[in-house]
Amino acid sequence: MELMAKVSGINTSDGIYNLSVFDKDNNGYHLKITTDKILNIKLGHTYLFTCEQKANKDKNYYYVIAYKDILTLPFLQKDEALRMFYNKAPISLEYAIKEVNSYINRIENKIVKDITINLINEHYDEYYTYPAASKLHHAYIGGLCYHSIGMLHFADAFIENYNYLDKNFIYAGILLHDIAKTIELSGSVNTEYTLKGQLLGHLVMGAMEVERVALKLGYENSEEALMLEHMLISHHGQPQFGSAKKPMTPEALVLWYVDTIDSKFRVLGEELEKTNSKEFTDSIGVLDRSKIYKK
Repeated sequence: MELMAKVSGINTSDGIYNLSVFDKDNNGYHLKITTDKILNIKLGHTYLFTCEQKANKDKNYYYVIAYKDILTLPFLQKDEALRMFYNKAPISLEYAIKEVNSYINRIENKIVKDITINLINEHYDEYYTYPAASKLHHAYIGGLCYHSIGMLHFADAFIENYNYLDKNFIYAGILLHDIAKTIELSGSVNTEYTLKGQLLGHLVMGAMEVERVALKLGYENSEEALMLEHMLISHHGQPQFGSAKKPMTPEALVLWYVDTIDSKFRVLGEELEKTNSKEFTDSIGVLDRSKIYKK
């Protein structure tokens, strides 16, 4: 039989390993697996197991014949499997793709649009499945993209109210601002920060990615590429928050503000949902550990 399940425990007895797993409906199973097959099994990860049922001393056991990490499945299957077993963004993959493509189509500057499309396509799977962080905000499957979509919706009001803003750079900057988190973070599951992520960070690596793609497309000396690079290295606003430069264009300022607001207010909303009326939330990390009263 085939069983998609998440590993919750590993122990050994009688020279064979025993796996405690549970499926998407939280039904538990005990699987047996030989030493030569367990090398890549990790706690907290989910696999598609191929098992053979055997009777032993009047009990039925499932013996693992083969398995696949769900992260190796084709994109659509992988996304579906991840959403079954892990916390996820409250939007569907279909909606996320539709929204991202909608905003890409609003970019009229050819250079900006080409760079944006190329970078998202290069990081396609990760862009739609990765979290935006390991803990602080949008730390769930699809969080990276969900965060960007929230920022895009918010930025529309800026563009409508301030006619000097260039929507091409605002849309592209938002879509790409966290693109290097696909390098900074280790993956969709049990997310940690990679060595590159710790030493360079996604702001610097994001600018490097823009520069690399601009060179590939023949846009390396364009002002558009330079403006995008500046937006990415400055989108945390201040040096103490990790920015290599302070924002020095109107569009870079917008990017900083909408990033800050969405990351904080999304977490606030999630905390308020868990809080009873007439009580305070727990301390919220992204709000300087403030507690917020829910009326």
